[in-house]
Amino acid sequence: MKQTLRQSMSWLHTWGGLWFTWILFAIFLTGTLGVFDDPISHWMREQGKIGEIAPSTVDQRSRAVELGQRHLAAVSPRADFWSIALPGDENPNLRVFWRADEDAPFKQAQLDPLTGAELQPGASRETEGGHHFVHMHFEFHAGMAGIWIVGAATMAMLVALVSGIIVHKKIFTDFFTFRPGKGQRSWLDGHNALGVLTLPFLFVISYTGLTIFWATYMPAGVLARYDGSEEAFFARLSEEPAPRPLQHIDAPMPELAPLMRRGEAAIGREASFVVVEHAGDRSAAVRVFGRFDPDAENNRLVGRGSGSALYDAITLETLDVQLPNTVRGGSVLQTQRTMNALHFVRFGGYPMKWLYFICGMAASAMLATGAILFMVKRRKKSANEFGAATARVYRGIEVLNVAAIAGLILACAAYFWINRLLPLDVAERGTREIVLFFAVWLASLAHAALRPSLAAWREQLAACALLCLGLPLLNLATTGDWLVAALARGDGETAGVELSAIGFGLIFLAMLRQLRRRAPTLTVDRPETAKTAAIDAIGGR
Repeated sequence: MKQTLRQSMSWLHTWGGLWFTWILFAIFLTGTLGVFDDPISHWMREQGKIGEIAPSTVDQRSRAVELGQRHLAAVSPRADFWSIALPGDENPNLRVFWRADEDAPFKQAQLDPLTGAELQPGASRETEGGHHFVHMHFEFHAGMAGIWIVGAATMAMLVALVSGIIVHKKIFTDFFTFRPGKGQRSWLDGHNALGVLTLPFLFVISYTGLTIFWATYMPAGVLARYDGSEEAFFARLSEEPAPRPLQHIDAPMPELAPLMRRGEAAIGREASFVVVEHAGDRSAAVRVFGRFDPDAENNRLVGRGSGSALYDAITLETLDVQLPNTVRGGSVLQTQRTMNALHFVRFGGYPMKWLYFICGMAASAMLATGAILFMVKRRKKSANEFGAATARVYRGIEVLNVAAIAGLILACAAYFWINRLLPLDVAERGTREIVLFFAVWLASLAHAALRPSLAAWREQLAACALLCLGLPLLNLATTGDWLVAALARGDGETAGVELSAIGFGLIFLAMLRQLRRRAPTLTVDRPETAKTAAIDAIGGR
């Protein structure tokens, strides 16, 4: 019998969505948390206790650049890349980054901004902070392979959105329909309502996410026209001087502090970074970046930039100056920047960030309900899609549902606890936090595989609630800082993180209570009863 379009789209939505739902849930949940990456980093680095960093003077910045250059010249005198990050609100230390050549990994060090001495582990709370969630969102800490995985999942998301609209011909009517306590129907109503509520957001966030890496996903035109050099293409697009090829001729580096002062005078803004390309080579160039002013960008969809000045490091000639609040590249680059701003919510300030956060959480819930709905529908009516292996495949899907949803939430909550419990003097502390994050996530998968489905949901949600509700107490016990003190000093970022943790903890408690209230009594004489009961309980039967 020939299938109708809606039947074909229903099959595509179900099976195409299922295999990508677990990846998409991770993308959306971590991306939603990444909306507040700066406040999360603020909490993890205990910046609220430090207070605001006093504005620096040009002499202090010059001294910091001198100290940074001295360290870089000692550890990597000839390098593909140097960067000196001056102290600021995000980090009060002087940070230096370098890469020996294009194929080498980036290295970094934190220095005392007054003496230039390298700070040893334990001098500050080293952490990736909220940037961990940002990197999880777009590449799973897996580099280019992760970017391609996220891109494929995002394309699947767009397909699922279109097929979902076709399947639900009364989708807007269904938005106002919710029947609690009806098992499969309740999950479908919730899935539909959340999908319609976030539909514009989902289209925008998915499409703009793809456009950010368009040159990675569709590189043929750029590679053919610019002889394989993406740098040359982007330099022309942004109306900047072409990249300077490495000449392999040794040349002494000038003092960077005077160039920093020239750059500040040229752009009319204090410097935040001094970057050197091809240090120690005749082709070396120095770029001075102005400090970003977030307040000036809040009401702009197209960011105007913080300004930069580019100099030949050997002749000291000025190669390029871009003033703050100016846009280059014409309509093409402005369109690209608009897409970026829409995706990274670089406009509208905190009200817009909270709107994105709420929509992102609703989208995550929509994905979670879709994954759970798949198993609820097969509670008593198996389609026997995999023949004799169907029961084992269904069990695998149940395990992945628990680990990908509750397990990831648990790992995210544990990440905050790891930040407070991991000793300060551990080497590469930020990296170890991320390794332990993945360890918790992997442990949740093992737990889900070893426990009955209902028990796994209960226990992992209970752990999520415990970690979230206990976070303010953990902070008090480990740092002496706490929610009331943060509110008293007007530290909204620290208070916001802890209040949000409490809010999520209460939500998880409510979910746990719902599971306990609806769970039927399990018997031990019929093994299949436990499996059916678990699905029934999660399905709200």
